[in-house]
Amino acid sequence: VFHPIPKSSASWSYVFGSATLTCLVIQVVTGVALAMLYQPSTETAYESLKWITHSAPLGSWLRGLHYFGASGMVVLMVVHLIRVYLMAAYKYPREMNWLSGVALMGLTVSMAFTGQLLRWDDVGVWSTYVAAEQMGRIPLFGKLVAQLLIGGETVGGHTLTRFFAYHVFLIPAFLFGLVGLHLYLVLKHGISEPPVVGENVEPATYREKYEKMVKKDGVPFFPHAAWRDVVFSLAIVLLLSILAI
Repeated sequence: VFHPIPKSSASWSYVFGSATLTCLVIQVVTGVALAMLYQPSTETAYESLKWITHSAPLGSWLRGLHYFGASGMVVLMVVHLIRVYLMAAYKYPREMNWLSGVALMGLTVSMAFTGQLLRWDDVGVWSTYVAAEQMGRIPLFGKLVAQLLIGGETVGGHTLTRFFAYHVFLIPAFLFGLVGLHLYLVLKHGISEPPVVGENVEPATYREKYEKMVKKDGVPFFPHAAWRDVVFSLAIVLLLSILAI
């Protein structure tokens, strides 16, 4: 809350990271609620989702919020990565921030992909076939990777069970761990300041220069930047809720 940040970074262009985190929280809450009623088997998966959509209280809205929340998380993360790149925030000493962010992007897309099959409809099944075919083209290890992905030679009940484990247990474990690392690195290295034309980042002097700048002109994260994060995140929640309805 009282973490000092450069005054120039308390702007609307810095709100996309927190908005992405907001979408992750939405996905966790709605995902847990859906998992309470979802039945991961080929005989009951589609029917259980139909029941959630048409019979469960607020079920249709819950599914819609999870669906659009996934898309929102991917879109906001891409925008956040673009902002970080354009602001040159991937440079020293924030290289690991960038690498962990790129890894989080891969895990987020993986979550979106594995979630498709859980519907057990035509789109989910055939997209999994396409992914397995592409995995099979990897030199030397392609067939092994494809079999590891779908749990055998073809898509079936074992694939659905495996994707449920990927989506609910395995990928989220890595995702939460990397989110924790990412936030720790943000606090450790500080929020980056917008770049200045003609001023290069010098690793030998950057930390001392940054600390002097924050001490002289810095402001606490709350309320100078936090209110923008809160307002934008609430707007995202409202938009996703409207789309779900």
